[in-house]
Amino acid sequence: MPAHRFSFTNTLAMLVAAICFVIIVLERAGLAPALRPVTTMLYQWTVLLGAFALLLGIVNVAITHGRRIYAGQREWVGSLALLTTLAAVLLAGLLDARGASSRVVEWFFDALIAPGQATISALLLFFTATAAFRYLRIGQPAGAWMLAGALAVFMAQLPLFTLPSPLQGALFWLMEQPFTATFRGALLGSALALIIVGVRFLLGRTEV
Repeated sequence: MPAHRFSFTNTLAMLVAAICFVIIVLERAGLAPALRPVTTMLYQWTVLLGAFALLLGIVNVAITHGRRIYAGQREWVGSLALLTTLAAVLLAGLLDARGASSRVVEWFFDALIAPGQATISALLLFFTATAAFRYLRIGQPAGAWMLAGALAVFMAQLPLFTLPSPLQGALFWLMEQPFTATFRGALLGSALALIIVGVRFLLGRTEV
């Protein structure tokens, strides 16, 4: 009996997801403009669900790090710093009528969050460049050309280098046309893969 209910729940969830997907595709493709109010409502529901999921994530983070602090586990000081910052930003946003636009919240963002994000992005860039160099230089066909192209695009973005106008125009065309098309193709492929994985999960087929 529980297996039957589980199967019915999965089927119902998959049916609802399929209907929402078809409605959004029809409206976004311009085939059914009258569905605009429905898609707007679906987008609003998505925002609400995302906010609720974010709230659950915050509660989970607080409980996990609170247990680590209480048990005195390793790196509990980092957990304490995380929870202290979380509580400070939350209280600053709740006590000020301007909410996220309050001076304290903006100071936390400008002085702590933004530099931290920039640092992580910089480390990720060097890590990716190192991994690409090690991968492309070892027995890969045309790896040197791929590495040279990637380095040329990277170096051209730095303010220390000033390219001639024709080369700058060619670089701009590469960034706007082939690179953007490739990136959007990768995003579309990832979205389709996520849809397939979700459908397989709802059907109970979790094996690869």
